[in-house]
Amino acid sequence: MDRAEVFRRVHHAEPVMHADLSAMNLEDADLSATLFDGCTFHGTQMARADLTDSRFVRCSFVRSDMADCTVSGTTFFESRFERVVMVGARLTAAGFFQSTIEGLALTDSTLDFATFSQCGIDKLLFKRAALEKVTVANCNTGMIDFSAARLERTVLLECDLRQCKFEGTGFSNVVLIRSNLAGKAFVRQQFVNTQFVGADLSGCDFSHARIAQANFQGAKLAGARFDKALAPNAIFMEADLSAARFDHAVLRQALFVGAKAPGASFASADLHQSNWSNAVLPDAVFSGSDLTYADFSHADLSRADLRSATMFRTKLHAVKDLGARYSDRARALESEPELLAAEAWRPLPLSG
Repeated sequence: MDRAEVFRRVHHAEPVMHADLSAMNLEDADLSATLFDGCTFHGTQMARADLTDSRFVRCSFVRSDMADCTVSGTTFFESRFERVVMVGARLTAAGFFQSTIEGLALTDSTLDFATFSQCGIDKLLFKRAALEKVTVANCNTGMIDFSAARLERTVLLECDLRQCKFEGTGFSNVVLIRSNLAGKAFVRQQFVNTQFVGADLSGCDFSHARIAQANFQGAKLAGARFDKALAPNAIFMEADLSAARFDHAVLRQALFVGAKAPGASFASADLHQSNWSNAVLPDAVFSGSDLTYADFSHADLSRADLRSATMFRTKLHAVKDLGARYSDRARALESEPELLAAEAWRPLPLSG
């Protein structure tokens, strides 16, 4: 099929079926509202092309130049991308479904409401791109480069992100539920209202990071570092914080309810009004920390080090603290007999 025939079909809203469009010059072309089924785009020049509302089904793109193209309402289904350049493209309400990506450069691109679903992804470049309302779900992911990208209201659902690059990435209202980021470094980076629920963050480094109101509920954070992190109102409920470090971190009003943090260190941390109800904290270190109005009700503080910690009205109701070391316990609030009795109350069994 030649170039003239392609344009004729586009003009008459006819599908382009099983056509080899390799090495064809389609720069600046209007290819909108067209179905391309089973077509080959190897080495095709498509820079600045308009792909608005077009559908590409079972198509193959290899070394194609799609720089600065318009991808609005466009869908790619069961298609293949290999070493494709889409630098500076504008993607709006676009979708990649059940497709294979083995090299796709979306560097400096703008993505608004784009979806990658059930795809095999490797070497996908989002460097300096702006991603808003983007979803990556149920994909087999390899290397994705988010360096210096801005992620806003973006969802990375159940993705293995251990090979991804996040240097200089900005996160705002991003959801990373049940994703694997083990061992990644986020030193000094900013996360605004980010959700890490159920994520694997083992060994991650959030030192000096700004993570106010971030949600780490149920996350795996064993060995993670949060030294000098700014994390007021952060949520660590039921998270695994084994041997994690929060030294000198700001954690005012943070929630650690039900967290498991044996051997974790919170030395010199600001834990004003933090809540540790039912937390498991054997051998944890709180030396020099501010525990003013903190609540440790029913927590396990066995062998914990709380020396030099400020404990003004710290709640120690029903704690387990065998072997714990204190220096300011006199200003803390001990167990309340009436509350203990109420908690121990059980209704009498009904008589037969």
